[in-house]
Amino acid sequence: MVPWIQLFLDTPSDHVEDAVRFWSEVTGWRPSERRGEDGQFLTLLPEQGPAWVKVQAVDGPGGVHLDLDSDDRAAAAARAASLGATPAWTYHDVEVVRSPGGLLLCHTLVDGRPTLARDGATILDQVCIDVPQAHWDTEVAFWVALTGRTPEVGALPEFVRLVEPGKPRILLQRTGDTDGPVRAHPDLATADRAGDTQRHVELGAELRGVHDFWTVLVAPGGQVYCLTDRDPATGGRG
Repeated sequence: MVPWIQLFLDTPSDHVEDAVRFWSEVTGWRPSERRGEDGQFLTLLPEQGPAWVKVQAVDGPGGVHLDLDSDDRAAAAARAASLGATPAWTYHDVEVVRSPGGLLLCHTLVDGRPTLARDGATILDQVCIDVPQAHWDTEVAFWVALTGRTPEVGALPEFVRLVEPGKPRILLQRTGDTDGPVRAHPDLATADRAGDTQRHVELGAELRGVHDFWTVLVAPGGQVYCLTDRDPATGGRG
């Protein structure tokens, strides 16, 4: 279905340096050399295992989008379209589409059979897809069918997990918004949420809210993200 995903941190061009410095510090992953026509892309490289998080300089506001890696991009794009994705544009040989609710997705090629490496430290391991109520049923059905992952409904019905061992996790969250575009944000698993929150704020993040099991912050590049009480060694709740 979707062997691997990549998370792009779309960052305003004038904030890229601060964003790269911040995300490299909080993940412990070193930035690669810049690439692209204007040096707009780079990858955050873990010490072990494959990379799945990248930074892209953009003209607009900060946010995120996903790359869907597969062995056959044409087939993957056709399948996504059959499930309700709509075309957006083409960048070189990469077809860019939107999910039924509007989340931006790119069809790219998988490199081997990557497996996420965990060492028990705080890790960026999950993308949360934020879905307004009007798009909830359609978006959940789209991601379940597209990924082939079995949906897991947690104690709170507004959350659906799509988990495959060794892969970046996907969490769908039904927001309180009645309508609007589907968006996404990164989640980090941490065993010390209070300590990581203090460190992230010292590195330039803005604290937005503290909840029972997660803390919401905004990175220097403009991405909303969460520190969550999940086991960094497994990704699940302890």
